[in-house]
Amino acid sequence: MRVGELEHLRWADVDESTGRLRVSAASSKSRRARWIQVPADLFALIVALVPREDRDLDAPAFAGCTQARMRTDLGRACKAAGVARFGLHDLRHRRLSLWHRDGVPIVEVAQRAGHARSSITLDVYSHVLADDREISRKTAVPCRLLV
Repeated sequence: MRVGELEHLRWADVDESTGRLRVSAASSKSRRARWIQVPADLFALIVALVPREDRDLDAPAFAGCTQARMRTDLGRACKAAGVARFGLHDLRHRRLSLWHRDGVPIVEVAQRAGHARSSITLDVYSHVLADDREISRKTAVPCRLLV
């Protein structure tokens, strides 16, 4: 998801039965609604934030989560980890690049990213290669992209 989409996510956009999040057309850069499939362990953490009976469907799913706060928190995390500071969009770029590297069809990567055309995805992400050492959980290489 884009940071702005995450910031505007409401509890009404959380589909517990399928483990998906809905990006509304109003918050999407492309102005098209789409569904984001979330890994089960991460989705469980999201729904545990607020008990179902206490949720206001119009309330933000991540109360207090703003772009400015996420930038600050990410900067602090980079400093604490001793890695070079990177931005929020870098995380999105990295995820899409890893999907591409792992052989996910470019059409599917484009769909997941919310890109209107897969050619956009291919042009932007096909040149990025990840250092395989950083993918391994056995080594402690700082997160970075090699271009």
